[in-house]
Amino acid sequence: MTGILVLFHCESNPGYASASHEITFFKMAMRIVGSADNIHFGYRTLENGLSPTLPKELTHIIEFDSKITDHHYLSKIEDYVRSNNIQIIYGFDQPVKRKAYEYLRRAGVKYFVSYWGAPMSSLNTGIKLLARKLQVRLSRHRPDHFIFQSEGMQLTATHGCGIPKNRTSIVRTGIDTEKYAPDDTFQFYAHDNFNIPRNRSIVFFSGHMEERKGVAVIVRTAMQLINQQKRDDVHFLLLGNKHGEEQRFVDMFKGSEAENYITFGGYRTDLPNILKSCSVGFIASTGWDSFPMSSVEMAATELPLLVSDLEGLREAISAETGFLYTSGDHLAAAEKLSELLDNPEQRKTMGAAGRKRAIERFSVESQISGIESVVRRIAAPIL
Repeated sequence: MTGILVLFHCESNPGYASASHEITFFKMAMRIVGSADNIHFGYRTLENGLSPTLPKELTHIIEFDSKITDHHYLSKIEDYVRSNNIQIIYGFDQPVKRKAYEYLRRAGVKYFVSYWGAPMSSLNTGIKLLARKLQVRLSRHRPDHFIFQSEGMQLTATHGCGIPKNRTSIVRTGIDTEKYAPDDTFQFYAHDNFNIPRNRSIVFFSGHMEERKGVAVIVRTAMQLINQQKRDDVHFLLLGNKHGEEQRFVDMFKGSEAENYITFGGYRTDLPNILKSCSVGFIASTGWDSFPMSSVEMAATELPLLVSDLEGLREAISAETGFLYTSGDHLAAAEKLSELLDNPEQRKTMGAAGRKRAIERFSVESQISGIESVVRRIAAPIL
């Protein structure tokens, strides 16, 4: 029976959105090859151990960093692929060209689909775009097809890397809409866990603390509402920080009134319960942000969204489910946020519309089925 290798670009036990992708990709692979015995997972390194949520029946897990160019290393991977009859590669964020691909193709890989959760490139035009198109054409061992989470991401492939559009597809990210759902019994879960007064509406963010995620914009927005406008009915809860990386943001508001209204809560495993007691979701990215899974998780839990007006993020909301504001403009963000905080009925209406949209367009089942459909179409001759 044909084997499939699900090849991750990251280390094992990655946390954040990648962990949920593990389950989604495994279920897709099961539908394609029919048995866990024919499914192989590869990670850049296994130093972090395995995700506790990985299915127990998955036993073929290897260390494989596709960026490595060493012949001895890649020859071992080639032997592994050949001996396990792996004819399909499903890669996560695997680019157009890598030396490892030659070894994979030589080992018997016939079909290679690369799924992208990040931008492939900045947009190009003219001679530069023509050069990228030529580079794609000359890359003999490149993936056969690329899947993207949004139209904005797809554009970075076609108008950034020069990949032909007919070699691309869009499959929206998916979540468990039963797990991420409103529940009044958790109305004060976050308040009580983070010592936030129950009379405050919680504005929520979850993600990495890197600059492009706009954490500084969230902090400035909070300072505007609290220090300048003197609001005492709101609290900002930011999750995802680790190893003290939040300190540079804490220094921005330390000693001001906002100090008692902003909480960095670290990395949490109880996000579904935390979201149930929040009022607004805030995504303030200042650089590219593909189509963050957190936006769908918030919407499914009936949080209206306030997001930067950026390619990719625009697709995370509709006019009925949230607001866009000019990226980096904390004053504009504060104005929109005040409107939401002052209008609970509007929050309720937007939240309900957001959940309806999430159920209809962003369920796990729709994502699994969408990916399966693409892989089956590309690998049809051997399936």
